[in-house]
Amino acid sequence: MWKLLALVAVLFVYRLWVVKHSGISLFFDEAQYWDWSKHLAWGYFSKPPLIAGLIWLSTALFGSGVLGVKAIVMLLYPATALSMVGLARALWPTSSGVRTGMVAGALFMTIPMVGLMGMFASTDAPLILCWTLASWALWRAQVTNRMSHWVLLGLVCGVGLMGKYTMAAFALTAVWTLWAVHGPERGVFRLGPWVAAVIALALLSPNLIWNAQNGFPTMQHTVELTAQSDRSGGILPTLVFLAGQVLMLGPLAVIAGLWLFKRTPAPNNPNTAPTSQWASSSQMMPPSQWKNSTQAQPSSQPGTTADGTPAKRPVVRNSAYYLASVSSYRFLWAMSLPLQIVAIVQALYADAHVNWAAPSMVGFTLLIASRLSQPLVPLASRRPTGWLVAVLATNLVLTSITLHLRDIVGPTLTSKLDVLVRMRGWQEAFADLAPELEDPIVTGLPVLTDSRLLITEAAYHWRRYNVKTLAWNPKGLRQDHYEMTRSLPNKVGADVLLLTSNPKPDEITKRFAIIRPLKSTKIAVGPDRNVEMHLFFLRGFLGYDQKSYLEQSGADKPYSTDGQ
Repeated sequence: MWKLLALVAVLFVYRLWVVKHSGISLFFDEAQYWDWSKHLAWGYFSKPPLIAGLIWLSTALFGSGVLGVKAIVMLLYPATALSMVGLARALWPTSSGVRTGMVAGALFMTIPMVGLMGMFASTDAPLILCWTLASWALWRAQVTNRMSHWVLLGLVCGVGLMGKYTMAAFALTAVWTLWAVHGPERGVFRLGPWVAAVIALALLSPNLIWNAQNGFPTMQHTVELTAQSDRSGGILPTLVFLAGQVLMLGPLAVIAGLWLFKRTPAPNNPNTAPTSQWASSSQMMPPSQWKNSTQAQPSSQPGTTADGTPAKRPVVRNSAYYLASVSSYRFLWAMSLPLQIVAIVQALYADAHVNWAAPSMVGFTLLIASRLSQPLVPLASRRPTGWLVAVLATNLVLTSITLHLRDIVGPTLTSKLDVLVRMRGWQEAFADLAPELEDPIVTGLPVLTDSRLLITEAAYHWRRYNVKTLAWNPKGLRQDHYEMTRSLPNKVGADVLLLTSNPKPDEITKRFAIIRPLKSTKIAVGPDRNVEMHLFFLRGFLGYDQKSYLEQSGADKPYSTDGQ
């Protein structure tokens, strides 16, 4: 365990160092979540509120610097790795099972998915942690039917839903488990599963009420992102998605898992168990792990058969051995495959982002770990240590090369190969424009932008000026959080600072009476990519259209010489 804790600590510190060393700023999503954290609510246009609350806590503890925004969310990945030890111990209540969990935790911390996503404050971090904890609670609830575990399951699922609606896909795992994993009771006709569902919905209810009050924007956005996506799916996007899943786990980890799975002999009859499976082990009868289940009693074990082979005895489906040797593996597949299938169908229909099935990596990691360190053999048994070392080392090297490729190749590295390029250059560009905000003529004016990217980055990088940000929205759309909440009102007379990447934003500037260019900046972040911004002082807003101007200014009224 101390080796796992040391690895987790070292990798966490290393990732903090990479963020600092690379000089990157916040990714667009992170800047948006930071901005949300300054205006806490029960919901936002595209996401439930958990990520904003986590960043609010993180900045309250560590400040609003780049690392301060990321810190709490980055810590959730090490928390997930340690939670996997507990999940493995529940699935395989043996000393070797705990060791399998430690191998899984180490593998999880090194897979490329965590190596890259582990440096960012995203909604996937709390989702993956809640998925892991919900899996532990569901397994324990099913095999013991204890109400405390059903309550815990509801709490974790509710928190997960407040982080990302993808948590709802865990219901597919739960439905399979309620019927397929044997325990004191099975199915939905009992109190526990319904208690869990009610608690989860109760925790989600503030967000549901917020959505109802605002026209259900989050749910509408989720539907548009999936069922009504403007991206085209097909066989090629699906193959790209599947290749991305392999890369998220690490190619050698997948190869090792398949190779060792093929070489590991399967039991001829899962309904019988070798009498020596739990022999000479205090883990043979975990006192609280299996309520009302049939345990392997030493006194009931027969000796050997006539030919000298170990005798086998019948095993009931809710016995400790059957649950650990058969049901546990099926449960891990149930944790992973349903979400993967949903994402694959999405890729076929309208393309899918590689991280949409990120929680499934927990189950896959545990499956691979069970081959690298088998959970149901004595601790002294031989293990494929060479495979384990090679997998961990390969994942670390692959991730490090990806992160440090710019350091290796130099500034000539093409933007397509620089995974951090979209976070570069923002600090320098906004610092270059910042002196203009101190001009007494424009101090305190709101910053108007024509892109969601600029409105979030401006709010964060000019936070010391406490700028008010506005979105240019002539059509009155509600397609993102800022169009919904911070559109420039269609009221004549306003003065603003316009921030845009367009050097000639005529569509905007023609709707103001006075136009004064202030400053432009262009920061090269690669041989084929720049961060370019232009700042204008605009006075006297004329409304989004001529009709608005005429109505509000009174110019549409007939002129009368008698003053009437």
